[in-house]
Amino acid sequence: MRPMTPPPPRLRRSLAVLAAGATALAGVLTAGAPAQAQDDAITVYLASDSTVQTYDPYYEPQAGWGQVLDRYFDENVTIANHAIGGRSSRSFVEQGRLDAILDEIQPGDYLFVQFGHNDATVSVPERYTSPEDYKTYLRDHYIAGAIEKGAVPVLVTPVSRRSFNADTGEFNTSFPEYVEKVYELHEETGVAMVDLSASSRAYLNEIGPEEAKSVFLHVPAGVYPNRPNGTADDTHFQEYGAIQMARLVAEETATLGLPLSDHVVDVAPPADVPAAPTGVTAATVANASITLNWADQDDADIYRVYVREPGGEWRLGTTSTAGVGRVAGLAEETAYEFAVTAVNGKGESAYSDTLAVATATAGFKFDFGPASQTVAPGYTEVNRGTVYDADKGYGFTTDMTSAIDRDRGNAEDPLGSDFVAWFGGSYDFAVDVADGLYSARVFVGDYLGSARTNVAFEGVGYGAANAGSKSILAKDFEGIVVEDGQLNVNITGQTGHLNGLELTRIGDAPGSGDGPDEPCADCAEQIESLDRAPVAVAVDGGNFLSWRSLANDPEGLAFNVYRDGRLITPEPTQLTNLTDQGGTANATYWVATVADGVETGYTAAFEVWDDQFIDIDMERPEGGTTPDGVAYTYAPTDATTADLDGDGVFELVQKWDPSNAKDNSHNGYTGNVYVDAYTLSGELLWRVDLGRNIRAGAHYTQLVAYDLDSDGRAEVALKTADGTVDGVGTVIGDPDADYRNETGRILDGPEFLTIFNGQTGAAMETVDFSPERGDICQWGDCYGNRGDRLMAAVAYLDGVHPSLITNRGIYAKTEITAWNWDGDNLPQLWSFSSDSWGGAYTGQGNHQMSVADTDGDGRDEIVFGAMTINDDGTPLYSTGLGHGDALHVSDFDPSNEGLEIFSPFECMSCSGNRAGAFRDADTGDVLWSIPGTRDTGRGACGDIDPAYPGAECWAASATGAWNSREGELHAADGTLISTSIPSANSMIWWDGDLGREIFDHEFDEPNYVPIYPFIAEWDPETGTQSEIFTPEGVQTSNGTKGNPVLTADLLGDWREEVILRKESNDGVRLFTTTIASDYALPTLMNDPQYRLAVSWQNVSYNQPPWPSYFLGYDMATPEYQTVTYGPARDAADAPYAAASCSVDYDVVADWGSGFVVQIKVTNTGDTAIGEWDLAWRSGGVESVLHAWGGDIAADGDAMVADPAFWNFPLKPGHTKQIGFQGTGDPHDPGMFLMNGQVCAAASRECRSPPGVRALRRPGPRFVRGA
Repeated sequence: MRPMTPPPPRLRRSLAVLAAGATALAGVLTAGAPAQAQDDAITVYLASDSTVQTYDPYYEPQAGWGQVLDRYFDENVTIANHAIGGRSSRSFVEQGRLDAILDEIQPGDYLFVQFGHNDATVSVPERYTSPEDYKTYLRDHYIAGAIEKGAVPVLVTPVSRRSFNADTGEFNTSFPEYVEKVYELHEETGVAMVDLSASSRAYLNEIGPEEAKSVFLHVPAGVYPNRPNGTADDTHFQEYGAIQMARLVAEETATLGLPLSDHVVDVAPPADVPAAPTGVTAATVANASITLNWADQDDADIYRVYVREPGGEWRLGTTSTAGVGRVAGLAEETAYEFAVTAVNGKGESAYSDTLAVATATAGFKFDFGPASQTVAPGYTEVNRGTVYDADKGYGFTTDMTSAIDRDRGNAEDPLGSDFVAWFGGSYDFAVDVADGLYSARVFVGDYLGSARTNVAFEGVGYGAANAGSKSILAKDFEGIVVEDGQLNVNITGQTGHLNGLELTRIGDAPGSGDGPDEPCADCAEQIESLDRAPVAVAVDGGNFLSWRSLANDPEGLAFNVYRDGRLITPEPTQLTNLTDQGGTANATYWVATVADGVETGYTAAFEVWDDQFIDIDMERPEGGTTPDGVAYTYAPTDATTADLDGDGVFELVQKWDPSNAKDNSHNGYTGNVYVDAYTLSGELLWRVDLGRNIRAGAHYTQLVAYDLDSDGRAEVALKTADGTVDGVGTVIGDPDADYRNETGRILDGPEFLTIFNGQTGAAMETVDFSPERGDICQWGDCYGNRGDRLMAAVAYLDGVHPSLITNRGIYAKTEITAWNWDGDNLPQLWSFSSDSWGGAYTGQGNHQMSVADTDGDGRDEIVFGAMTINDDGTPLYSTGLGHGDALHVSDFDPSNEGLEIFSPFECMSCSGNRAGAFRDADTGDVLWSIPGTRDTGRGACGDIDPAYPGAECWAASATGAWNSREGELHAADGTLISTSIPSANSMIWWDGDLGREIFDHEFDEPNYVPIYPFIAEWDPETGTQSEIFTPEGVQTSNGTKGNPVLTADLLGDWREEVILRKESNDGVRLFTTTIASDYALPTLMNDPQYRLAVSWQNVSYNQPPWPSYFLGYDMATPEYQTVTYGPARDAADAPYAAASCSVDYDVVADWGSGFVVQIKVTNTGDTAIGEWDLAWRSGGVESVLHAWGGDIAADGDAMVADPAFWNFPLKPGHTKQIGFQGTGDPHDPGMFLMNGQVCAAASRECRSPPGVRALRRPGPRFVRGA
């Protein structure tokens, strides 16, 4: 016997009370005189195991009777449930759990104690407690501890399991030795007892073993997200069963004569029995089972499914607590009739309409055993030497040398008599089949012993198939999806027995049809019509300029660049950037397009930025205080961009999050979320207040700004609720509604999806949000962690028009809805639910949703983590690798046809211990992977090493830490380059080469504040990264995630800009590169995949955008996607016409505190100029003290000269002089305008652009420097 653990000191004192033995104790408690009993404010403490504990809603429908006991007591009784799974009477004490109760319990409270289930577990030493020790622990610890605190102990006998005599159907007494010890203590001490063993057994005998499945945790596959393959558990309860057990406890408590007994309340039964169920259909038909669906009813507790052979007697086939039930144990190729009833506390409904269905025939039957076995009739022999080959179409794909086989010689059961097995091993069996949905029946057992086997199909675990001693188990599995022409079975377990296998095709595979999607004919995505977004930045020795090339520019298009009206490119350039070494801070530029030597269009004039950033000042919302007294302030966090007003220039749609924004897993109120629209110059266009019924956090509000109806102006789509105020002040729904619960969460109330006018912020259409919340528990928990994980995106599902995509759920149940906005209406296009497609599509989502044409048919798919949904809303495939935190999709490996996907994974058991995987985007096939043993949240890709073709990808797999530089860095072909890795945060095209740079941040984890952001470059030689740009006055957002507000190709050439929040939190700062590049590509925003990625970049865990083609070192000319947009934004005329004049501007004196400027204006034309004025940039001029030759004054940021009358007219070839004296800095006057036209000025030098060569191919071009 295991030595007794010494009791805690507290209980040693109590043992003194018990020293006189049972006789003395018997007088301590009597039914009528509990210690200091009180009539109100009673707390009932529960000390027990998993049959009593309160379960997280994720485990639905599992429940313990302790979590529902309160429904049977009045408001004066509080239930404090301390029960916890896996504990025995001994381990509960040793772990200090009883001490925790005794620290709280007060005189007059009650301590209910039920143990025995785990005490009897001899195989688990830390739990096992012999019956005698069990009695001692109950007496010396629980009873004595309660008495010492003046509380009332109540012993509860162990609740029954679903264990019965197969011949009689009578239930067995569970743990009889432990029940007996509770009886003895009750008799010896007089402590009150609830005989739950007897009452639960009587109840179960009343309803019978089959209906008892609805009491215990027997649930079919596909009903509950956390149990995709179903559960068959004869110990634990589902909620219905927990309620029945709690009722039995309460009913017996009412008879004990304790003060608590008076607080037991009757729960009135419903007024009526439920109506007969309707809508009974056969969901799947297998060879030995049939799954039925019917309409769920709110007033039903359980359903009974009856079955009979035609003309026979009805018998109970199964029970269920939901509108689905599977009747198993049926004969093959046999006709049956089914009916369903609904049951509640009032009684049973009438039968539903009868449904007649015949079982199917198994398409494949295999009998496993030694080579000398007797094969069961109708079965195909399989022995350890049956190796798979394509001609046979079946066989082992694992070397079975280490396995065993046996034949127990039972001639009456040739299928069950023999088997193959592999103790503690793992082996695979493959069968070539048609794609589709399959059911399987697995036979497991051993006539000389027991068998413990685990089964997986198509890489998805379906649980255990365990047979008791000297028996054979036949277990059915459904929802097996085959999409590659082969069904794979994996067998593991303690013994790994496999006697027989039957496979039946029960339906089409997800997404099956007539074959691969036909390519979209003449597909061309409709995108916004952009201008060339030119930008000029002052740099050392001049100005850096860049501008856009557009996807539909004609081949050979080149550019002329003008400074202050003077052409500064010696010849048209095909590059889209240059450094103007003669440029000054006050220069004015424009760019002209040149086709066949003729200027065909012009940008607007643009001026020079003082630095490589512009500030976008914003109107920061006022902070506030939540109902629980928490103060909060606001910061600009995520943003997206779109052309809201149709002028070809991007605006910014900015989200303001309060400082108390919450992750879904955390309770707490939050401030409101605001969404603003700003021009890049800082003009506030509108503000939307999402209101109190939208919680703040990364997963609640996703910004979608896109031209959804292709009218040239973008709309904004947001999830809204009662109390949302649109951009013109109109309230959506009920302005007074407040659905926040006591934890600050919003789990009730309507949810809306609103389309806002991009120019005004006015709500144009509001519909019910989908996927709808429904019962929040169906998403994997009941407190909103999993049910409020919301994503959004835009996709070209038809290859032409953009569709809005919304989502709910990533960890368990997953749903996606597609919408089409036509300018007036917002109908749903399709919806996807993982419930409809089996366990392979459950729990595969990510914290972001990428969009790409993965199958090359011209229409976009939804890449949602480890699964991909086709353009029509049906699954394309699921890899089954599970959920992850990062996702990258592009043509990372040009040698592999199509696109690739790289992502890290959170669940190692789901991913097969892959920390990250690089896979084919069309098929989902894993091309290579990174091994791992822990949640790996960070992974990235980018062409950072020119020595290897394609892009490199890496994951922080060594420690899993967000800032780890240890992991694995791989080339596109899977070659392991290094175990030192770059930051795995984000990427940006910033410098002049084609490789991608690293965006990350330094972070102070102890104080949880950012230090500074940076852009870095990877050095392949040293295996380290070095910072090449560290912006000042700005910070990242979202904690260790270190997100910028936005990264995208917003301005200038194809390189990307980065927007970061200002440290003052009153706006953002946009940075652009000033590094020259010898490469030119069309703006990345003209690539639909990249444009869509910018749209969804803000969603949840932000990711960098990727184009549809490989962009990196040694890239070939891409095959750009065909797009359509409106007329070119290039103006037909230059922003300023050339005047027939020249200006000589001369600072003749500058003594620091003043200056003198002499200006000579010459008519270079053939005709006289009558009245004229002259304007130029005021620059640093502060004041004009004196002028001659006319009036000269500052007008805003310009100087304007209005010459005296004697300077008119200005004849051809003649020169007039004017001048002025002033203070400030008169230098760098910039461009001169006479009567609004440009006068020629002294020439300034400009570095000639390098020679270029074009990689010629029909269509748009990729230009590379010579």
